Order: sequence, then C-alpha cells, then structure tokens
Amino acid sequence: MQQSPAPQVRSIESVFHAIGIFALVTGLLYFGAGILVPLVLAVLMAFALAPLVGFLGRRLHFPDPLAVVLAVLLALVLLAAFSYLIGTQFARLAADLPQYQSAIAQKFAAIKEQLGSRSGLFQNIVDSIETLQQQFGGGAQPEAGAESSVPVRITNDLTSPLGMVTGVLGSVLGPLATAAIVTVFLVFLLMGRQDLQERFIRLVGSSDYSTTNLALSDASARVGRYLLIQVCINICYGIVFASGLAIIGVPGAVLWGLMIVVFRYIPFVGALLVAVMPIGLALAVDSGWTMAIVTALFFVVLDQTVANVVEPRLYGSSTGVSPVAILLSAMFWATLWGPVGLVLSTPITVCLVVIGRYIPQLQVFETLFGSDPVLEPRERLYQRMLRGDIEEAVEIAEDAIEETDADAVFEDLVAGALALAATELSDAPEALAQRSHIADTTEALIAEFDVERPQPPVVLLVGGRTEIDEALAKVMARQLAAHGIGSKVLPPIAVRQESIGQVELDDISAICLCYLGADIKVQTRYVTRRLHRMAPDIEVIACHFNAGSASETAADLRVDKLVRSLAEATDYLVERIGPAMSPDEAAQAEFTVPRDSAALAAALDHVAETMRVPLATLNLLSDERHRDDADAFRLTQTVVDTGAPLIVGADDDTEPNLYLQANGIDFYAAVPLLLEGRSVGALAIIDYEPRSLSDAEVERLRRLAAELIAALRAEAAGAEPLPHALRA
Repeated sequence: MQQSPAPQVRSIESVFHAIGIFALVTGLLYFGAGILVPLVLAVLMAFALAPLVGFLGRRLHFPDPLAVVLAVLLALVLLAAFSYLIGTQFARLAADLPQYQSAIAQKFAAIKEQLGSRSGLFQNIVDSIETLQQQFGGGAQPEAGAESSVPVRITNDLTSPLGMVTGVLGSVLGPLATAAIVTVFLVFLLMGRQDLQERFIRLVGSSDYSTTNLALSDASARVGRYLLIQVCINICYGIVFASGLAIIGVPGAVLWGLMIVVFRYIPFVGALLVAVMPIGLALAVDSGWTMAIVTALFFVVLDQTVANVVEPRLYGSSTGVSPVAILLSAMFWATLWGPVGLVLSTPITVCLVVIGRYIPQLQVFETLFGSDPVLEPRERLYQRMLRGDIEEAVEIAEDAIEETDADAVFEDLVAGALALAATELSDAPEALAQRSHIADTTEALIAEFDVERPQPPVVLLVGGRTEIDEALAKVMARQLAAHGIGSKVLPPIAVRQESIGQVELDDISAICLCYLGADIKVQTRYVTRRLHRMAPDIEVIACHFNAGSASETAADLRVDKLVRSLAEATDYLVERIGPAMSPDEAAQAEFTVPRDSAALAAALDHVAETMRVPLATLNLLSDERHRDDADAFRLTQTVVDTGAPLIVGADDDTEPNLYLQANGIDFYAAVPLLLEGRSVGALAIIDYEPRSLSDAEVERLRRLAAELIAALRAEAAGAEPLPHALRA
C-alpha cells in the first residue's frame, strides 16, 4: 500500500507553494505597474468621489451620468488649481534662491573654522554650495590666465523646433497620459459602480452573498473614511504649517504648506521631507540660528501633536491596520511602484485586512496587518500570568471591567485563563515555577478587586490537585463573597491521605472540590468517601471546569452535585445557602406586574398622553420576558445602575442600540422606578420622530413613575383600580 507523505514533507511543500505564489503575484504587480497603478488610483478616487456623486444624484436629483461628470470635473479643477498654486509659488521662490546661497555658504564656513578642519562633511557642503552659486551666476568668475578645464557634454540639440518639442513632450507626455488613463478609468468606475459591485459579488461570493456584501461595505466604509479624514487632516496641517512659517518669517510659506499637504500621504517620513527645506531656508534668511531652531521646534510640536493626539482620535479603528503593517506596506509598495506606491500603500493594506477578515483562506492578512489583538482577552491574560507580569494582568482586567463588571471578569476572563493553564501545564515538578506564577498573579488580581469577606465561613473550597486548582478555589471564594457567602480555601495538600483527617468541618454547609484537570475520578471518589465518613450531612460538590469532562456525572464521581462552570457553582450555592434577603430586597424580588393587565395598559396610555408621545412602557429587571431582549434590557439596566434619567436621540454620538434601531425608534427617555428607595426598573417613553425633553418634562416623567408604582402597590393590596389611582 502506498504511504502518504510525512507531515514535515507536506509542510515544506506548502511553504514553497506559498513562496511561489508570492513571487508570482509580486512579479505581476511589478511588471504590470503601467496598467495597475492608474487603475488603483482610479479606484481610490472613486471611493473618495462616490459620496459626492450620491449627493448630486439623491439630493439634487441630477441624472447619474451628469452627477459623475460634474464630480470628476470638480476633482480635476481642484487638482489643476492646486498644481497651479504649487507651480507659481515654486517659481517665485526659485527666483529668490541665489541671494540665499551665499549666506548658507558663509554659515557653513564659520562652522568649519570653529571645528578647525577643512576636510570632511562641512567642506563638501561648502564646496557644493559654491558650485551652485557659480551655476546661478552668483559666484566669483575665474581670474584671467588661470587654467580651467572645459567640460564636454553630450546633449540633444534643443535649438531646433523639433528638439524643443521632443524635450517638452518627453517631460510632460508621461504624466498627462497617466492622468488621462486615470480619468477614463474613474468615469467608467463611477458610472458602472453598481454593475461592477454585482459582478464582483457574483464572482467572489456566489455561495455567500451576505458575507461578500459585508466585506464590500466594510472595505468601502473604511477606505472612504480613511481618505476623507486624511484629506481634512492634511489640509488643516498645511494651513497651520504655512501660517506658522509665515509668522516666523520663512520664505515660501504658502509653497511649503501646499507641499506638506501632498507629502503627508507618504507614511511617517512625508512631512519630514518637506520640513527640511524651510528649515534650510531659515538658515539662509536669518543672520543667526534663531529662525532655524524655532522652525524646527514648530514642526516637531505640530507633527507630534497631530500624529499622537489628533489622528488617533479621528481615525479610531477606521483603518484597522497596525502601525508596523503600514510601515512594511509602505516599503513593499514603494519598492514595486515607486513614490506612487507610498501613497497607495495604506489604502491597499486596508483592503487586504478587510478581505482577510471575511475570507478564511486569506485570514493571514488580517493576522499580520490588522490592528485588532490577535489573542483573545483570556489568552492575553494567561500569557501575562505565565510571565508573572502582575501590572499588565491587572491592566487587562481593568479594561475588561470597564466594559462589564468585576464578577463577570472573574467568571469568564480569569477562570478562562486558569483553564488554559490547566490544559497546557502538567502536574509534574518541572512546571512548578510556571504554576506558581499563575497562582501569584491570580492572588494579586483578587486582592486588587477584592470584596468584603462575610463571616463565618459556611463553604469549604478545596483546590483539587495543583496550585492552579487552588487559584480557582480562591477566585470562587471571591465570587461567593460578592454574593454575601463566607468561605474558606484549602490547598490540595489538605485532602491528601495523610492530612484529610485534620480538616475542620464545624459550621460548614457545603464542600466544593475544585478541579481544572482532565482525569479526576479516582481522587474525587477517595476524597468524597473520606469527607462523607467524617460528616455525612455535609453536601460535597465537585466543581469540574473542564471542557472534556462532559460525559461525567455526579454518580460517577460519588458526589452530591456536579457543576461545570464558575457561574453555575456560584448560582447553585447562592440559591442553596445564600444569605437571607433584607425586607427591601424581598419586596423588590416579589414586586411583579401583570403584563396583560388592562388597567396597566390604560395607565401607560395616560403616561403617553401626558408626555405627548406615541408609546410608554414599564420595564422591570425581574421580568424574565424583558431579559430575553438583551438590547432593550441593557437600556433598563443602565437606568437602574445610574439611578438617573436616560435620554437617547437619533443624532447622539453614543453607541447605537440595536433595539432602538430595529424598531425605528428615534427618541427614548426613561426614569427609574423606585421601590423602598431601590430601583426595580424603568418607566420609558418612546417616539418614532426626533424630539427633545426639557428639564420640566423630565421631572413630570419622574412624578408619573412615582405615581405609577404607588398605584401598582395599592392595587396589589386591594385598593382602588389602577387608572383612577394614577390620575388622582
């Protein structure tokens, strides 16, 4: 029988296969630059002009061909005007250059004299400047009789008309041809954008239209937003830069402002390339060094402010590309396509990242270039715990707590990291150091986000086998304390054969054996048998948080109860032996509203009529049916947690709520329902048109909420019907 190739051989073949494909694609990109560069430029300009074409078509009702032609003409006029400004400013500055060259030469000569050497870098610079002076006619003429060499040059004869025409066409025809090709591509792309999109969907995503549409929409939104924001930032940067140079007194301030608008499209170094020139001019204009130093400081402050403060806030996650990926992409595309590749590198990389996000075969692009973390939060936390990096572990937990709460972080994030540790780290002594790092970091996290520990302890938590199991038991103790249950944690050595008889079980209501490992049957049976012999009335619970243990049962392990997650264990213990509720908490838990009550419906109609809105709703945290709609419940939870009114409009900058979007709600306002000083839910009013709510109307809604809950309690006690009590 023929054997299949070894895995290592297949791996080597796949590597060479990938290298071959990369080399082929790179060669096609390099040799096809003449066609691909204009096409990519046209595609990017189509992304930028598509919103303008849509505005002309939808808002001004222009025919689509006319809207496309007007948008393209507007872009060409702006580009021509921009080029004309740069040309005139450059010509004006070039006329003044000769008078600055002697000043620069004198400054470098002074530096050379101070250094006491006529050789080296400064000598070469001075000689170069003197050569430029002679070429511009500003330098000293050679003395009579001095020997001079006559340079021999081979040039085209530009004195004839044909030579002049050839020279002009040689320098102008190439850029004009490229501009013409880009314009033609742009017009056809904009006019046939819908047809091209449909053909692309059919070609690429015939088996999954929804994913392909998402990829196209995401790529279009990210690239369009990136281009729009970069245009705005570059223009503002150029205005500030030109204004600052004009105030300082640097010649050609308008020219440098215009050039920096263009050069900032080159990642990282574009602005610096332009800034060097006005700094050099400042050296020539000023007799000292003050103007050059002020110009350099002004550029550094402006560039760092824009790069580190303005751009991160405006870009956000619009590109989804990491800075390292942008740098590598710029080097790659500049090597292939030259300066144009530098400008195109970031938009092309954005498209590759989006494609990798939606096409599994190309996910490598998102992994290599994307800005999103490649590790899940629990994996990142586990990696820090392995190193014993307590500070970064706490920071990861704090970031997660900002999105949820501490209890959820310990149930999901910390417990998930401990599960990864139990899977990867063996029980052998050689892994002791890493297990110790995990345990120490877990204790530090618990200490950082600890809660008050109730006394006396009524639950005994035992780490089953290793330090990781003990760390899990300590996390569980923290969770039980958050629910008002006291507990005590014992290490794995406490239930070994030589020491299990010394375990104190006085006043203990339940014993939890915490495990994260795979095979626990033998040890759990032994420990449970000994504990039942010592205290037959105490319930023994096996907390086995391992994904591979689904086939086990409580009977197999000889325990009274088997739980498979930290949340399940906490809920079970809270339900079984949780602390008694206070009278206020009991009243809150017992407070219910009949959702099909005609009296309640009439009362809510009265609230809607009073507030002049189409609909009013009553939402309780204890209502399981309300909990089923997570997005609607999140609004109620926000009102309850803050204890303050919540007003959400369609134009708000807050994260959109899917419940409001799905139901076409443009205005939502809610106030808390207070019962014995505790918030049990929210009274909300809804409108399908944008509107606002004054302070007086907010107070009126608060009074209606207080009257409504009082009427509900009165009706529950057998008092007068609800609508009459509410309106009284």
